Amino acid sequence: METFNRAAAGLNFTAIDFETANQSRASVCAVGAVRVRDGAIVDEYHSLVSPPPGLDEFHKGNTRVHGLTKADVSEAPSWDQLYPTLLRFIDGDLLVGHNARFDVSVLLNATGAYDLAWPELNTLCTLQLSRAALHVPSYSLPWVANHLELGNFNHHDPLADARMAAQVFLALAQMKSTTSAVQLADSLTVPVVPTFVDEAEAIASELDSSPDPLIATGFIDQAVCFTGALKIMIRDEARRLVVEHGGLAQSNVNKKTTILVTGDFDERTFRPGANFSAKLQKAFDLVDAGQPLEIITEEDFISRLSLSEEALRSRISQAGVSRRKLPDWVLTQAEVGPTGDYWEWFNTSLAHPEGRANGGEKCIWCDASVSRSAHWVHRDRHVCSVHCNERFKRAASRAWDRMGLRRPAE
Repeated sequence: METFNRAAAGLNFTAIDFETANQSRASVCAVGAVRVRDGAIVDEYHSLVSPPPGLDEFHKGNTRVHGLTKADVSEAPSWDQLYPTLLRFIDGDLLVGHNARFDVSVLLNATGAYDLAWPELNTLCTLQLSRAALHVPSYSLPWVANHLELGNFNHHDPLADARMAAQVFLALAQMKSTTSAVQLADSLTVPVVPTFVDEAEAIASELDSSPDPLIATGFIDQAVCFTGALKIMIRDEARRLVVEHGGLAQSNVNKKTTILVTGDFDERTFRPGANFSAKLQKAFDLVDAGQPLEIITEEDFISRLSLSEEALRSRISQAGVSRRKLPDWVLTQAEVGPTGDYWEWFNTSLAHPEGRANGGEKCIWCDASVSRSAHWVHRDRHVCSVHCNERFKRAASRAWDRMGLRRPAE
C-alpha cells in the first residue's frame, strides 16, 4: 500500500466514492473505499453494485461519466448484500469524500431503499477543505490533484477517486501542518458532519414546517456566467434559476464573476490539459490574477440548485419545529407482533392502510407530495423520500420497543 508522508502520521480515516446508474441517489452501481492509518493507505475495498429494483436503469449521462452499463453489473451483488461488508471495512471511521455530501446521500438513500439501518458516522469533505485551502480555477478532483502534484488517475473509477480523495486529504494536512482530521477541519473552518444522529431528528424531520417558504440559496451572493452549449437545460432557464437561488446572472465573464459554468465539458472531460474556449481561458487568466472565480460543469451547477442540508437545518431550527406524531395505524397494524416472517410483518405494519400511493398524496411525515416515480417502498408507506422513510421507521421501532412487539434480535 501507499505511504504518503510521516508528517501526516496520526491521521486515520476511510475515504469513499460512489457512482450511480441514474439521477436517483439510491441507484448505486459501484463503490470504492480506502483505509488510511497514520498517514498511509493500508487497505482498499471495491465492488460493482446491482442497483435496487425499480432504480436500476442506466441513464446515458451517467454512463457517459463512469462508463458502466446495466450489463456490467448484472452479476454484481445488491446493496443489501455488500452493505455489511462495507460497514465492517469502514469500522466506525471518519468518512472522507470529495463532495462528501453526494457520497453520503448515496450511502443513506441506497441503505434506505432496502430498509437497512442508517450508519451513524462522521464525515469530512475534501471539496470543502480544498475550497478553503487552495486557489485554483476548479475544485473538482482532477484539478485539485493536479494543483497538489498528486499525479494522474482514472477519474470516476470509484476506487481511484477514493484513493485520490485520501491523498488530497493527506496533502492538505501536510500543507496546514496538522496531525489529525479535527485539527485540519478546525484550521480551515470546515465542519465535521454526522450522517445521522437521533438528537437531530426533531430538527430534520419536518422540512416543510417553517412558517415561511424555504428559499433556495445555492448561489446567494454569487455572480454566475455560462459558456458553451448546455446539454441539460437551455441557458435562459439556467439564468432564471441562478436569480431564484440568490445569485446574479451575467452575460460575460468580468472581474465580478465568481462562478463560470461550462457546458462544453462534463465531469469526466473537464480536466487540466483540455482545449478551452476563449471565455474559459479568460476565466483562467482572472484566477491567475487572484480573482476568486470557480469554474464548474453543468452537472455541478445542477447539484448546487437545492438548498444545502446545513441551511435547511438552520432554518428549521429557527422555526422551532417538533417531530411528527407516529400514525395510530402503525400500532394497530402491528397487532401482537411478528408471528412468522419478520420482514413481512415489518412491511405490513408500515404499509399505509389506503394502499400504494399513485402520486400526489401527502407524505405522512412532512406533508410534501409523494411522487409517482418514488420507490415502491416509499409509495407503500406514503413517504416522500428516504429521509422521511428513515425517520418514520425509527419512530415506529421505538413505539414497538415500548410495546414489546419487536423480535429479540432487533
